[in-house]
Amino acid sequence: MKDPIDYKILQKFALGKYSLKDFKLVSRWFEDKNNEDDLKIAIQQHWYGFSEDFSGDEKDLTSVLNQLKQKIAKERPVVLFRKKIQKFYTRAAAILLLPLILYSVYSTFQKVPEPEISSLIEIVSPHGARTHFHLPDGSEGWLNSGSRLKYATGFLKNRTIELIGEAWFEVAPDVKSPFVVGTPHLDVQVLGTKFNVAAFPDENVTEVVLQEGKVKVNGYNGTFTVDMKPDEKFTYNKDLQSGTIQTVNANQFSSWKDGLLVFRNEPLSEVLKRIGRWYNVEFVLTDPEIAKFRYRATFQEEQIEEVIRLISLTAPINYSFNKREMGDDGVFKKRIITIQRKI
Repeated sequence: MKDPIDYKILQKFALGKYSLKDFKLVSRWFEDKNNEDDLKIAIQQHWYGFSEDFSGDEKDLTSVLNQLKQKIAKERPVVLFRKKIQKFYTRAAAILLLPLILYSVYSTFQKVPEPEISSLIEIVSPHGARTHFHLPDGSEGWLNSGSRLKYATGFLKNRTIELIGEAWFEVAPDVKSPFVVGTPHLDVQVLGTKFNVAAFPDENVTEVVLQEGKVKVNGYNGTFTVDMKPDEKFTYNKDLQSGTIQTVNANQFSSWKDGLLVFRNEPLSEVLKRIGRWYNVEFVLTDPEIAKFRYRATFQEEQIEEVIRLISLTAPINYSFNKREMGDDGVFKKRIITIQRKI
């Protein structure tokens, strides 16, 4: 039987006003995946009590849940250490030998290692949404639609992120601990900078765009190493197992985090790829020549129907929205838009 979710205890934890018993209870709620809907309901019903304590301008339940998970992971080592100290004092009080007590206290603080915690924290951005995240070291960023990242609870000692999808990072400097973003084909190593990484599993390329600072892109098994400068884009082709670097305006590749889609003389194939990510739709081009058409535009919070209509006004295309089909699991499949060459 599931524990009932008490929003008052949840809110006290968010404010940092909680007991050891409260911490255990909240941790148990989050460890049980069956509680996720109940947690969202509790937060939604008492939104104004929670929204003041968390970042984000929009009513984003997923973001609040992610930040609570990060808070649990951050506080767990402290709680475990307190429990060790409490157990020690209970035993020492029974002995009643002051010299031994003093020596034991000294030994506890000098020799007790921090608890080893190997659990992972995962932050997920739903399809058709953007998610703002904060990391324990002060770094922050945005996850694009349908993307996810993972990191270990010992992140402050080993600043390594696993990324699937697209994310923009603003990394807090730490010369003693490099920040590493791992993808299936390469990793990006930095000390403090702003950059964008796109590594979708269903796409043929992985892209790294540097906005500020310096980054080092390393291929797995030592296949390549590339040092990047601001306003450069490194594109790795999975099939060719090679990469190219070019000068770009980095701001247009990170504008998605600000609610903008910016295109500057880009081929329609690239335009449709980024629009597809943004709106969680799939484009089918009936003529490969369409992909070569160059396009320039800026879209802000437009509906997908309006975006495609505006593109068709200047590009030689016609389009049609296919009827959405339901899969065997009862979930509607991704929306498909067919693009044809205008005759």
